[in-house]
This record gives sequence, C-alpha cells and structure tokens, in this order.
Amino acid sequence: MKGTVRPMLAALILFAFFSLGCGFIDRIRSSEALAGLNSNSDEAEATRRRPTPRPTFTPTPDYTATPTTTATPTITPIPTETPTPVATDTPVATDTPVPTDTPPPPPTRPPAPPAPTATEGPPPPTATPDFPFMIAEQGSREFQKTNYNSIVVFVAAVDQNNTPIGDLKIIGNHSSGIQAESPLSSWRYDAVNCLGCSYVKQGNVKFEPGPFIDGTWTVYLADKGGTQLSPAVPLSYGAAPEQWVWDFIIFKKK
Repeated sequence: MKGTVRPMLAALILFAFFSLGCGFIDRIRSSEALAGLNSNSDEAEATRRRPTPRPTFTPTPDYTATPTTTATPTITPIPTETPTPVATDTPVATDTPVPTDTPPPPPTRPPAPPAPTATEGPPPPTATPDFPFMIAEQGSREFQKTNYNSIVVFVAAVDQNNTPIGDLKIIGNHSSGIQAESPLSSWRYDAVNCLGCSYVKQGNVKFEPGPFIDGTWTVYLADKGGTQLSPAVPLSYGAAPEQWVWDFIIFKKK
C-alpha cells in the first residue's frame, strides 16, 4: 500500500507544477497581445489626425538661360627640382710617343699602267734584198722532157736590151748539202738546148751539177767573187727517168 501511494504522490506534485507553469505562460501571452492591441490603436489614431499631403509642382529648367560664370580654379605649379650638375672625370694625359731615329718609309708609288699592246696581225713581209738582176723568164717543164741522164740548166744573163753579159756564173746548193758552180758566162748566145726542135731556148751559160738525184737545187746568178746578184730559184728533180727534165732561166739586169 505504501509503495503505491508514493508514486501517485509524486505524480500529483509533477502535475501541480506543470499546471502552474502553463498558467504562467498563458498570462505572459495575454499581456503581449494586449500590448500589441494598444499599440495598433495608437498608430491608427495618429494616422487619422495626420493632414493629407498636397501635390507639389516641379518647375521645368530653362536651358536657354545664360550660365553663370564660374571661377577657374588656380593651379599652383609644383616646384621642380633643379638637378645638381655632376662633375665629369678629367681625362688623364697620356704619354706623348718619343720619335725614333728611323725615318718612315717613303710612300709607295702606284704601279705604272701596262703599255698598250699592238693588235696582232699578219707578220710584215720579209724584206727582199735589192738585187741588180731579176728573174725575167722561166721555162715550162711541159715542153722540157729529156732522156739525158744529167741535169742541165740553160741560163741567159742579159742587160735591159737582152744583150748577153759575160764573166758571171751560176751557184747552186742542193738540199742534201752539195754545192756546185757553173763556168763563167760568155758575151754571146752560145748555150742552146737544140737547133731543129720546135721549143728552142738560148743562153750564154749552162749549169750542169751532175746526174739526177732526188732533191732540190737552189740556184742564183753571182759575179766572179761569188756575190749573189739575183733572187734564188728552187728546182726540184727526181732520180726516176720519167721525172727527167731540163730547165731554162733568164736573169735580166734592172
């Protein structure tokens, strides 16, 4: 029985405290609601008594009006700093070179321009000695065939009137190195190739160096001492019989 009463008593105490707490909270809420109602009533009365605002008129600005002159602000220049000149380094004097005893070399002269070279062309003709006799005529070998086995050259040494000149001779040099001379010429035509033939040639001296051999005889007119008096005449021969010929030359004084 005692065990049951105590829990119930505790429960009643707890319920009593709970009821008191709820009643206290309800009173606080009622006070806050009444205060809010009074406050709303005061704000409504103040609003009713406040005068109704009238509309205001905003004037349109006149853009043609002359603007008033505004003062230009004076700008005070900021003082500039004057740079302080910096001293430059003074160059140190260098030692003056002492002249030596050796003189400087003389100026080099430019090379001289090359001399103009002559235009190459044909070599100048070889000067021909001015001999007192010239070659006036030389026979045609077409008509000078022979069966005689030795060389015979009929020569007429004449003046301007075709008159024979004596005491002259013919000197010949062969290509093999042989040299031969004729006897002295006479003062008349006494060297004749033939008398009854159709191709007659007459002279006043004959050059007969010997039998036919292959090579060339070069002959010219000379005086007694061997001085050349005319240009040289080359005469080629062959050792074969079909190449045998005799020759004829006129040396005429100029």
